[in-house]
Amino acid sequence: MILTFAEDFTSNATLDSELIATPESGLYYNRGTHPIITVENLLSFLPKLTITFSAYVAGTTYTKFETSRKRSDIVSYESKIYQSLQDDNTGNTPDESSTYWLETNENSLRLKSFIFNSEDNALSALSLNRKLIENQYIYNVGENALTLSGDYSGWAFEPKNSDYVKIRINQMSLQANTTDEVTVSVVNQGTLVTTITLTPQDGKLVFEDVGYSFSGKGRFLFVFPSQEVFSENAFNDALKYNGFVCYPVNGTGDTPQGSTYNESSIGNGLNFNVSCYLDSSTYVTNNKIDLAKFYQSQFELDTLKMMLHDTHNRVNGVQRRQGDELSRQLLTAETMDLSMSTVVREYRHQKSVAIESINNTFDKFLKKSKGFNVKRKVI
Repeated sequence: MILTFAEDFTSNATLDSELIATPESGLYYNRGTHPIITVENLLSFLPKLTITFSAYVAGTTYTKFETSRKRSDIVSYESKIYQSLQDDNTGNTPDESSTYWLETNENSLRLKSFIFNSEDNALSALSLNRKLIENQYIYNVGENALTLSGDYSGWAFEPKNSDYVKIRINQMSLQANTTDEVTVSVVNQGTLVTTITLTPQDGKLVFEDVGYSFSGKGRFLFVFPSQEVFSENAFNDALKYNGFVCYPVNGTGDTPQGSTYNESSIGNGLNFNVSCYLDSSTYVTNNKIDLAKFYQSQFELDTLKMMLHDTHNRVNGVQRRQGDELSRQLLTAETMDLSMSTVVREYRHQKSVAIESINNTFDKFLKKSKGFNVKRKVI
């Protein structure tokens, strides 16, 4: 894990090996943070588990719990609890397969649930988007009937220069010579991702709202069964669009995902309205270790807010100590006061550092893509 818990003598609670391992970032959730953040205090405020986990079944395929966060990826086996460490986890007996299973316990799962929520808060705080193209039309008005060759025709889209590009197909139009519905298949690296249904209007250029977004590696093909369409031969500069490359394709095969596609210079009647932007979500996920200080700060702030608001209404000694008026005033100051050296002030600082890191990454992409320096106002 990027951050873990250092040995804590405030509690007799046993945590699983994942939570107490050496952190990849060198930072701990309970070190270098507010002194109130101890394992004992955290467990005192977190809800108790009342869940009975399903027994392990050898024929069931389990997925990685850290990614899925599904209760079904945690099992009981011989009076112990295990969490799945891998996808496609089938036929691996928990007590014999440490590569696929981690022995855990209720206290560890309670803490992990809170960590997951805090990580989601961090991702939300750093989810920055920067528009590259907004509502760009890619089309030509076809006036001549043309019967397309091959089994499938369409367009390919590829992110350009960065893994952080997200493309949104706002609208599509298919100038097919029919009024019957036509299925457009979205294919990425030989896999059928989804389908989009269009209703042509006898070859007229009529755009339909789609609202489909995608990102990832490789080219994304938007293809339909070859048929008669209205189109015109027109040159398309695949490289002229900021953030992505797109060009017509023609394919041969039995299925959209199983076909072999080649670039084509012939129009095929499929038209688009596209927006494109840089999305920090992938960057944040891929660079957690570099953003570890912000994740630690987010966890610290979330913990103090939980203690202040007593979200789960747990009645115990720790909360009675923290629940008096003086403690509430201190917690309020730590989570809201920006005028002093407080937890929330440190959080704001770490957030600005993280955002600056993301903006620098975006600027490197824009310089490479546009060929000029980008001026950025830092707030």
